[in-house]
Amino acid sequence: MDDISEKKLMMSCKDDILFSARPIVNHCMGCFGCWIKTPAKCVIKDRCDVMTSYIPKCDELVVISPILYGGYSDNIKAVLDRSIGYILPYFRIVNGEMHHKMRYENPFKLNVHFYGECDEEEKSIAERLVKANAVNLGAASSSINFMKTIDYVQEALR
Repeated sequence: MDDISEKKLMMSCKDDILFSARPIVNHCMGCFGCWIKTPAKCVIKDRCDVMTSYIPKCDELVVISPILYGGYSDNIKAVLDRSIGYILPYFRIVNGEMHHKMRYENPFKLNVHFYGECDEEEKSIAERLVKANAVNLGAASSSINFMKTIDYVQEALR
């Protein structure tokens, strides 16, 4: 990785794509433009507006984030929120839970690597979050790893 101190979100497809959450992207405004006005494309014009075109093409979505209270960093959460146009605004029931319907059929692998100190409760929260994200994004599978530092994540991804 170019700067191991940065939080990363990576996708593996025909060509690997590395999308860093830094510089910080704009947060989702909740305008629903990506669902209604410009389906599958964020209406905020910045470098993150292409995320919904990357996800349908990926075989694997790798998310790397410091763990914060059992969840993603604010920067990673912003990128994931801005990717909501990947799914439809309508709902379906999966295993008794409500999740969004799929805009695309792309059963990719969701692999999340958290780094930093966390306790068992935070790990449990993170595991539930990643599982729900995988179902909501239509991922075929998901995995989660907890590592002490980003250096361990870098080593694991080699």
